[in-house]
Amino acid sequence: MRIFSFLGLALALACGDDDGGMDAGSDGSLDAMDAGMDVGPVDAQTIEEIPAEREITLAGLGDTVDAVQDERGMWHIYGSDLNDVVRAQGYLQAADRMGQMEFIRRQATGTLGEFAGGFVPSLLDTDAENRFDGHRRNAMAILPTLSAEERSLLEDYAAGVNEYIAKLRTFEEQLPRGVASVVNGDLLVDWDVIDSLSIARLQAASLSLDTRDDLNNTDRLQRWKTHFPADGGGDTRIAARSGAFHDLYSYRPARSAYVRDGFPNVGTDTGTRALRPPVAPTRPFAELALPPRRVIDAGLRFAERQEQRFASLFGGDEHRGSNSWVVSGAATASGNPILANDPHLGLTSPPLFWMAHVNTKRAGGDVDVAGQMIAGTPVNILAFTDRIAWGLTTSAYDVTDVYMELITPGDPATVEHDGAQVPLEVVTEILRDDLGGMRTVEFDLVPHHGLLIPGTRTACEASDPPPCEVGKEIAFSVQWTGNEPTNEAGAFVDLYRAQNVDDARDAWRKFEVGGQTLVVADVEGNIYYTSSVRIPIRDASTNAYDPVTQTGASPCYVLDGRGGQDWTGEFLDERYIPHTLNPDENFIFTANGDPVGVTEDGDAHNGVDPDDPDDDFFIGCAFADGYRADRIQERLRELVSGGNVTPEDMSALQNDAVSPLGRIMVPVILAQLDRALEERDTPATHIDLTLAVTENAAAMDRVEMARDRLMAWTSFDTPAAVEGTPMADEIADSVATSIFNAAFGHLMRNTFDDELDLHADGMLDGNLGRTNLVNRAMIFMATDVESMASYDAGLGDSVLWDDLNTIEVESRGDRVLRAVVAALEWLEERFGTADMDMWRWGRLHTVRLDALVPASLLGEDPLSIPVPTDATFPDGFPRHGDRGVVDASSFGMFNFEGVDYGSGPQQRLVVEMTPEGPRAVNSLPGGNSEDPDSMFHRNEMERWRFNEVTPVPFTEREVITAAVRRIRFSP
Repeated sequence: MRIFSFLGLALALACGDDDGGMDAGSDGSLDAMDAGMDVGPVDAQTIEEIPAEREITLAGLGDTVDAVQDERGMWHIYGSDLNDVVRAQGYLQAADRMGQMEFIRRQATGTLGEFAGGFVPSLLDTDAENRFDGHRRNAMAILPTLSAEERSLLEDYAAGVNEYIAKLRTFEEQLPRGVASVVNGDLLVDWDVIDSLSIARLQAASLSLDTRDDLNNTDRLQRWKTHFPADGGGDTRIAARSGAFHDLYSYRPARSAYVRDGFPNVGTDTGTRALRPPVAPTRPFAELALPPRRVIDAGLRFAERQEQRFASLFGGDEHRGSNSWVVSGAATASGNPILANDPHLGLTSPPLFWMAHVNTKRAGGDVDVAGQMIAGTPVNILAFTDRIAWGLTTSAYDVTDVYMELITPGDPATVEHDGAQVPLEVVTEILRDDLGGMRTVEFDLVPHHGLLIPGTRTACEASDPPPCEVGKEIAFSVQWTGNEPTNEAGAFVDLYRAQNVDDARDAWRKFEVGGQTLVVADVEGNIYYTSSVRIPIRDASTNAYDPVTQTGASPCYVLDGRGGQDWTGEFLDERYIPHTLNPDENFIFTANGDPVGVTEDGDAHNGVDPDDPDDDFFIGCAFADGYRADRIQERLRELVSGGNVTPEDMSALQNDAVSPLGRIMVPVILAQLDRALEERDTPATHIDLTLAVTENAAAMDRVEMARDRLMAWTSFDTPAAVEGTPMADEIADSVATSIFNAAFGHLMRNTFDDELDLHADGMLDGNLGRTNLVNRAMIFMATDVESMASYDAGLGDSVLWDDLNTIEVESRGDRVLRAVVAALEWLEERFGTADMDMWRWGRLHTVRLDALVPASLLGEDPLSIPVPTDATFPDGFPRHGDRGVVDASSFGMFNFEGVDYGSGPQQRLVVEMTPEGPRAVNSLPGGNSEDPDSMFHRNEMERWRFNEVTPVPFTEREVITAAVRRIRFSP
């Protein structure tokens, strides 16, 4: 249940009827105009000749603004002044997305209780945690740093939203069915600039605040040290696994595909290494902080709730990421550069992004930009102009640290730092409910680090390890670069006016929090890649971690707050942050992976081997596993080597659903199944398989059928093969996809459950961040086992294949055979038939866009796509893809109740930058309107789910051709 469900229930009960007293879609509203719209070509030569269906008076406008809606639902907004256009944009965005905007802003500002806290007091608890996150405090600090223009644009956007809210209050505009059952227009308060800035900082936090990662890493290591000591507690099988932590939780990518070879500018320019930390740490080889179990547990509970808050709005199912690439005109058919971008976030209804085109250039201004903006904010963040196109991906740079603080109680309480006692400060927040009630919450602040995580402050006990001592307290604090003012909104405003990649680079310098990687193609033929991010330089002692022995301190784990492991106050200079301009390879790609290979050896730090050029700087450890990056790089090399790359090639690559795990693991599985079948036919041929074959004798014929299906799966494509009339090869590939994914999931479980469940207190608890790392361990066990700490020369394999719960020593072949047998049983039960031809992947692998606004909790959900009562797709739409494919559609591999997914491409944009202007296509999951009765609610969904794209109108002629209506805004 989403976090807003309690709010929805409270309001549904409070308002009485499902429509909150409003007849959604009544005459005069924008939604009502939709219902009888005659969609077709407009006989006009200019925007003004399109008949205006409605004129709206908008206070504060300096001149008229024309808004044309195209057949996709995208608004093209024309005026002479950018402030006027943005004001109209605010009105139109609110008309399409007010319900979504309201919930996002209340989450971002910690004001859910003001809506229904009197009915649902727990909403104030959620507000308290959102206030801890501090997005509103950060927004208030950012506001005074903005330029006059940036602030005025935010103000005009808010004014446009407020004009729509005012009309809701007077019933001139109506909230749509499903939204009106939760959001009563009478309860809406005016929009504020702080709301938009808070939403932007919340989005940045969801993609860069990795508190949970540091706590999870520390949790895993502490558990492993407890359960798998070096001496094994007298058990040789336990002792043999003591070093396996490095295998199971290595940061080595599964596939080595890097944007560039090493850091830029190292050793080639004046001042190189000037901002590199000193070689000698202030506290040599400091140990990791391993706090008491109860403190870690409390921290993780809070961090999990924080992650759920992020996921409820932006993240879907934790498989967040993105793809982007640019290809030089030297390799394209037209000679023009091409950009592609598909950001992967939660697939919700409505989508996170809202499409719009803003144009003042037609009337003599300097802005002509089309793209997508986050609902509740005024700037296009994924977009193109007549001069440049840009895309974004998450970089995964480490900009967060968790510190273990040693507290001396008192008034005030103090923390130990560099031998001194530093007083804690207090941050006070006032929470309010809808009935006039108030609650005061206070957070302890460590001045040099950050706020103490609520629930983690606890008294030390005699049995606690150092630095705890009786009479002291311990807690976790969080330091994040996003808790300082920065100006991300200004970066996008500057991109609007950028003429080429040089201007884009200068504009992007303002984007310092969130760690977004920018790729750019310009009309001059250039391609470029960079990030602008504050990567803190830590004391060198935090880079002395040895991942094999698990000794030393690391920013990837909880650090010691007493000093010597702090941020130096400097940030990595931009010349060293990975970037590339017009590379010889004629393409640039990004997919959330390690950009330069710092983790190739499984060690992200720069203190263990200072002579390794990949280790010049510490930039992070939690990069993507490399599957998408590897496939994108492979295909781009093939395409570019042949020349004549087209936009259609780029769309096809975005749609690529070749299974990376299948390509790696099927040969391994087949080799072991062949051995098992040989053992069946000639007993004692493979002694390690005798017991498994004997115990599964009745299933061996079915195993042989599965082996044959996998052997024929040479394309490794993953079609759904459910709708229409699939071809025989599609059906065969689809069935093989089902067999492989079921087998791989069972192989993961029966290989690692003994270590991770039985002996490590349930470390496989469904957390995808954990299991993604274990997934890499399986790849290395299967393909590069001699490099692993768990490799046993006597066995000739990893000891991890062995099941600790039995007296036998199981082999790789035993684990594979039993996994396939279990998979076949599961598939037969799940599909309800033993006929393998019916095991179509699309019946398992589905997607539904769940309603973000919790519609009506009294039995109806009109907003999800498809709705839960859909007769054809009750479980969601069938989809191709599996874990790690380019067309992102990953799912949890340890939950065998389903393999549906909830995160994926928010758009599939491809833009060719021609001298005559941009030629763009894309698709959106869902539609531009949250109104379930609007023709623009799900009109994009069919294209999106079938991997089709549609041209984005940009020129006046294109907009007129695609127009379905015009609205004029007047002063």
